[in-house]
Amino acid sequence: PFLNYDNVIEAIKNLNDPQAFNIGVRHISISTAGLIEGIKKLSKEKLQVNLAISLHAPNDQLRSELMPVNNQHSISELLKAVNDYIEKTNRRVMFEYLLIKDVNDSEKHALELSKLMKVKLYMVNLTPYNPTGKFKSSDSRTIDRFIKILDEKKINFTQRYKFGKDIKGACGQLASK
Repeated sequence: PFLNYDNVIEAIKNLNDPQAFNIGVRHISISTAGLIEGIKKLSKEKLQVNLAISLHAPNDQLRSELMPVNNQHSISELLKAVNDYIEKTNRRVMFEYLLIKDVNDSEKHALELSKLMKVKLYMVNLTPYNPTGKFKSSDSRTIDRFIKILDEKKINFTQRYKFGKDIKGACGQLASK
């Protein structure tokens, strides 16, 4: 969305317009891979939309492997922009974290993530990865251990449950073969 910023903001305004769809902006989320310029621009808007950031890794090395955008903006740069956004808007920010078997789901990763997510208005949304090819989903015992660590470290988090996996219609699976 931040690569098409002006059109996204215009669409949100149209969706929110009482003469059009009349959808409350607090029911609209912008999800980004972490484009800092877009986060900075959004912090100046008078729209109370939700901001979700795909994080998926607790350190730069792993995030760069999973998300090449991290080569442009490190996690520390991203969190600085998010903190500025929170300071200007006083809005909570959701960090999306896919749990991928043997990639980012270890106890070490949970501890690293806990250190990053100490800010009061940060929220982690844990989602088991929906298999699409080379990666696998973490097993329930691994997920439970990960959650236990976040809970013990008093990290705000939610856990998303899988829906549509059986019909290859779950999050991340809507792709052609």
